[in-house]
Formats: sequence, C-alpha cells, structure tokens
Amino acid sequence: MDEYLPFVLQKAEEIKDSEKVIKLYTRDCPYIDEDGNGFWGSITLDHPASFETLAMEPEMKKAIMDDLERFLKRRDYYRRVGRAWKRGYLLYGPPGTGKSSLIAAMANHLKFDIYDLELTSLHSNSELRRIMISTTNRSIDPLL
Repeated sequence: MDEYLPFVLQKAEEIKDSEKVIKLYTRDCPYIDEDGNGFWGSITLDHPASFETLAMEPEMKKAIMDDLERFLKRRDYYRRVGRAWKRGYLLYGPPGTGKSSLIAAMANHLKFDIYDLELTSLHSNSELRRIMISTTNRSIDPLL
C-alpha cells in the first residue's frame, strides 16, 4: 500500500492534468464561468500556440521553458519560505511581435488558465490587489 497508493494518486493527477480544459478569464467577458462567478467570465482557450510552433530564438525559448519547469518543481519551497507561488514575466513590444502567442504557449505547456486584465480599467492599487487575489494559483495573469 505504501507504494501503490502514491502511484495511483500520481496517475490520477496526471490524467486530470492531461484532460484539463484551459480557460481564458476576463472581467469584461459576457459569459459567466461554470461556478456562476460574475467577476471573471471565461471562455475556453483554443489557441494553437506551443513552444514548438513559436518563432523565437532557440536559446531564449529554452531558457523560458527551463525557468517554467524549475518554477513548477519549487512549489513546496515557496510554501516553506512563506512566499506566494507566483512567477512574473515582463513582455513588451509593438503589436504583432508574439506576446500573446508566448502567453498562450506558456498556458498550453503548463496547463494553466489565463486571467486577462486591462490595466487602464483600474482606478487604484487596492483595486488591482483585490483583483489579483481573486485569481487562482495555477494561472497566468498578463497585465495589458
């Protein structure tokens, strides 16, 4: 039992992750999520981007993928030192340079939902803080 039960639990988690439907959440979405949450509406993210399809320098792509994998493995470390299990990336550039495709590739790779937030719609730091707290841990939160 000491070996079997952890094995079964791990396989169940792997199956759940492989079948996870990735959602794109937004505050202005006309759809209400399945929990009836009107604050964040959601739709299914159906974006084909992956790290294999991204037009990006191979070294940079590998560095990002390695960083994401390291982040995933360090969840217990974050908990132990009392830090939020969050990872931030600052993406900048003109429209059409692949920022949204990179975010979609990251979400597809990690099986994380995306919470899309338009910063110009906010009026204070406390409002931003309240909104960010309402997102889940396993999510990507691009601030546009």
